[in-house]
Amino acid sequence: MLTFLLTVVKLLVILCIVATIHEFGHFIMSKICKTKVNEFSIGFGPKIFQKQIGQTMYSLRWLPLGGYCAIEGEDGESQEKDSFATKNPIQKILILVMGATFNAILAMVIFVGIAFSSNTYTTKVLDVDEQSILGRAGIISGDEITSINGKKVHVLADIMNMPVPNENTVNIEYKRENQKYTTTTEDAITDIGYIGVSFKTENEVGLNEIEMVASGSSAASSGLKASDVIVSVDGVSTNTAGEVIKIVRENAKNNLVFTILRDGTQMQVNVVPESKRVFDLNIVNAEYKKTTLPLAFASAASNVKTIVGSYVDLFRGKVGVKDMSGIVGIGEVVSKTSSWLEFLNLLGIISLAIGVANIMPFPPLDGGKIVIVLLETITRKKLSIKAEAIISYIGFALLITLTLIVTYNDIIRII
Repeated sequence: MLTFLLTVVKLLVILCIVATIHEFGHFIMSKICKTKVNEFSIGFGPKIFQKQIGQTMYSLRWLPLGGYCAIEGEDGESQEKDSFATKNPIQKILILVMGATFNAILAMVIFVGIAFSSNTYTTKVLDVDEQSILGRAGIISGDEITSINGKKVHVLADIMNMPVPNENTVNIEYKRENQKYTTTTEDAITDIGYIGVSFKTENEVGLNEIEMVASGSSAASSGLKASDVIVSVDGVSTNTAGEVIKIVRENAKNNLVFTILRDGTQMQVNVVPESKRVFDLNIVNAEYKKTTLPLAFASAASNVKTIVGSYVDLFRGKVGVKDMSGIVGIGEVVSKTSSWLEFLNLLGIISLAIGVANIMPFPPLDGGKIVIVLLETITRKKLSIKAEAIISYIGFALLITLTLIVTYNDIIRII
């Protein structure tokens, strides 16, 4: 019960911070554009404290579920000269986009701060075996990879998160004793088995206990759950996450019998790993050095690219609704955070994810409102309040439907 309450508190703190910083972005840009803000509130519901300063009422309310910035004329006609409706298109777009911008700024500040809290893995590779992918390409220990297929890489995470190239031949630029070299490899793109689980760690060693199961994955379909301990796979004893992953990677689309321990009871589960095409240079060791400011920003930028890339995959059809997580899924992740760094990292991820989601061209999100502003500018016709309301209602209904579907998938996966 205590764990559940702590999770709820953590989740409320995250949602309140993310929503408040988002609304503060709208508020700041509204003030810059001399647009009237009727109220800026932290929280919803009955008020705890209110104070009128100038044109704006500042409020603190009881329900810590976010906040709001009530901009004059944003949701309808207004006769006041300093209303949102009277502003030019550029000012309107700036006000609308600034919420997501502040979410991104918060995420970057957090990611940079976390990067400074520990050392960083760079792109200088160590302990390169001659028979490895890099070794066969002519790269030796101490070489620093600088770009892959023309894309600059600054930290190891850039290489690990590199999307799968369209061509089998991969061009690698690297630096050796301040001299630049180029090589190629056709061994870096491969098909591996993937079941969609993450494992708990202890003293930086991956355990054979499942931490989380991804929605829509083969693990979820097979009934694997968080906290399951994988004792063996096809009769081969597995004591670490690495041993499980090795067997899974080598058995794409093959039926595997997982022997698991769940709540003290041993049972068997059949799992068929999906075939996943990946880019992997099989780097086993890289330089681990004190984080500098450029490395911190590079590490933060790598996180941002990964999160934004997931939305790109959604539009490209690589990610479906079954792969998405809602408030229940987020709550599950929150419950797994055991340190301030993990909590802050999750706060940054959610802040950026919500910011990106909010500028999607989908009513009633900010992105949908931006589309309406652009259409009105192009057609030079003001959309009627009734038409705008209908569009918002339809969009809101679709958004609620999507939320319910995602939440249902989360619940089914967890139970």
